[in-house]
Amino acid sequence: MRSPPRGVRPGERFSAWRRAARFVALWAAVGAAGLVPPAFAPAAAAQSDPEATLRAIDARYAPVRDLRGRFVQTSFIASIGREEVSRGEVVVERPGRIRWSYDAPDGRVILLDGDSVRLYSPEDAQLQIAPLQPGTVSPTALGFLMGETRLAEQFRPQALEGRGVLDGLRLIPRDDSGFESLTLWVDRETRELRESVLVDLFGNRTRLELAELDHDAGTRPEDFEIDVPEGTEIIDLR
Repeated sequence: MRSPPRGVRPGERFSAWRRAARFVALWAAVGAAGLVPPAFAPAAAAQSDPEATLRAIDARYAPVRDLRGRFVQTSFIASIGREEVSRGEVVVERPGRIRWSYDAPDGRVILLDGDSVRLYSPEDAQLQIAPLQPGTVSPTALGFLMGETRLAEQFRPQALEGRGVLDGLRLIPRDDSGFESLTLWVDRETRELRESVLVDLFGNRTRLELAELDHDAGTRPEDFEIDVPEGTEIIDLR
C-alpha cells in the first residue's frame, strides 16, 4: 500500500468543505458507473484479457456527450470505523463539466466547469472557488468521466473473478495518485459499468451507485450554475 501524503493525518476531522474537496480529488471520477446491484449468480472465471476489457469500457463511453442520474454515495471512514451514506443528483456534460448536488439536509454542491472547481456548503454558509489547473483532471479517473482521458492510459488493470454476468477489474494507477485502487464491475456483454469501489491511501472505501440514468438527453445552462443565498461567504482563490 502506498504511504499517505505528508502532512495529512488519517484521523483528521473534515469540515463540509474538506469532505467535498476530498470527494472531488479522489472520487467524483468514477461516477460514470451506472451502478446496479447484480442479481445473485454463480461466480465466473476471471476474464483472460483485462487490458481488452478496459479498452472496451473506454470505447463504450467514448461517444457519450452527457448524462444525468441519481447517486448514492456510501463511504467507510477507516480511522473511526464509521459508514456514511449520502444521496443526490449528478449531471455530466462532456468534455469538461460535472455537477454533484447533494440532497437536503446536506445540500452541498460540487461543480467543475473546465477551468475552476466550486464547492458550496450550506452548513458553512460558504462558496469556495478554486482554479482547476490544466492537466490536473485529465490524468485521473475523473478525467474519464469528464471525457478528457481514457482509463487504459491511466491504469493497469488486474482481472478479478467474475460475479454472475459481471466482469471485475481492479485498476492500479500507472503514476502516483491520491488513492490506492479503483475496482469496476462491468456487464460482460455490453461493457456498461455497474459497480465501482474506491480505496484511498488510508484504507477508506467509497462506493457509488447510480440510477435513473439518462444518456445524451442534453443539459441546461442552470445545471452548471450555483445560486447561493444572500449572506453566503464567497472565497475566490483564483
